[in-house]
Amino acid sequence: MVEVPEVFKTAPAEVKRYFEAKRSQPSFDWRDLAPEEHAFSFTVAKSAGYDVLDDIRAAVDSAITHRVPFEQFQQNLTPILQAKGWWGSTKAVDPQTGETVDVQLGSPRRLRTIYWANTMTAHAAGEWDRTQRNKRFLPFLVYTRSTAENKRPEHEGWVGIVLPVDHPFWDTHYPPNGWLCKCGVRQISRAEAERLGYRPDQKVIEIKTWRWYNKRTGEWHEVPEGVDPGWANNPGKNRAANASRFLYDQLAAMPTHRQAVAIEDIVGSPVLKAMADGKMAKGSFVPIAQMPEPAVSAFEASTPLVRLSSDSVQHIISEYPERALHVADLRQALSVVLRPEAIIQGDRAAVMMGAAAGVWWRVVVKPAKDGEQWWLTSFHRKSEKEALRAIRRARENGKLLE
Repeated sequence: MVEVPEVFKTAPAEVKRYFEAKRSQPSFDWRDLAPEEHAFSFTVAKSAGYDVLDDIRAAVDSAITHRVPFEQFQQNLTPILQAKGWWGSTKAVDPQTGETVDVQLGSPRRLRTIYWANTMTAHAAGEWDRTQRNKRFLPFLVYTRSTAENKRPEHEGWVGIVLPVDHPFWDTHYPPNGWLCKCGVRQISRAEAERLGYRPDQKVIEIKTWRWYNKRTGEWHEVPEGVDPGWANNPGKNRAANASRFLYDQLAAMPTHRQAVAIEDIVGSPVLKAMADGKMAKGSFVPIAQMPEPAVSAFEASTPLVRLSSDSVQHIISEYPERALHVADLRQALSVVLRPEAIIQGDRAAVMMGAAAGVWWRVVVKPAKDGEQWWLTSFHRKSEKEALRAIRRARENGKLLE
């Protein structure tokens, strides 16, 4: 039995936030979604065509919020699913192949799998958020032994591995690493990491892989040995990237005037401070501005939306304390992107010059992916004299975008 109070005792707020942010997506087979998409979508195989996904999601959400044990989860949900006909074995048409196949709908075993997979990945994602917040003080993770009765030999071989929090190993081996995997990690200080044998020049861990063919998608995947297909991902890390992408895609689909309103809300929200404080996971980003039309045309870009990554905020604000840049400065710089005094066309970037609250700023925004993306990469204070000189030179050299 999964003891929910034990599972969620370390990071309940982060766990709940992770699950609530998932979007519901019916599916016929768990392999219909890419592994990283499972970190962003809530799905139940064979739920397509049945009005049960919201019921199951609500039950899982209640289990996470109220720390409901599996037995109570099963007792509450079973009669609802049975009343809607989602129970037992039946025949169904596979929407991908058109074939009629035998399928298993609801059952005690399936409910246990749904309960375990969703609560454990939510727990792992919540722990990853907490790990990212604490990595300045506890910069290492150590892989810990499974609490399962039957331990997997491959997973036992990873016990004791000590690596920095942002090491690529944790992209594929952050537990759980398979169905019913009960391995864990513990966040530790540099001193403890060194006591456990970590050395910066230690031999790089060799990750052996095997090729897995997904019959549903027709794709081959390189899967690390010992990791089940679909589990070679870090749910918290993928969640950050996919949530960012989802937010961006939502804004991209809006009319320009609605984009502007949504961006204003984002810039005025606590999200920029969270990024500056290192409280947003690595790989996350937010849309924070719209490029003026002259720049979009000059670079033949397909979108005006400008992205800002958490990594860039950390680099700009945290890595250069001598510049004394803060979130309020970033907001001023973003206002220059919206209403620049001048736009200078560089070889690989657009340079926006302008004043906000009496301070002149130089903001660099770079196009990427053949104009499909814009990224804010830096912003600096400039004296009025320096700014006007730069604008004058750009005009003389034909680099000023009108």
